[in-house]
Amino acid sequence: MLGFFGKLFFGFLAAVVFLAVLGYFLKRRDAREGPSAQEETDEVFSEKIIGNVHDLNDQFNRARYMDEDGR
Repeated sequence: MLGFFGKLFFGFLAAVVFLAVLGYFLKRRDAREGPSAQEETDEVFSEKIIGNVHDLNDQFNRARYMDEDGR
């Protein structure tokens, strides 16, 4: 009666509902652990790593430090 696409749609809908329920329970569990656990995960990257990423995206970085090659 539903056909192939109907079964595919309900399978997709079931997967979305499952992930939503799983996310809800994980969020509830994290809130129960306390705000201190959440503060530790806020700063994932250090300033040095973020600076390196900015340098990679800087098109003129190579020209700016060209005289320091080989050091």
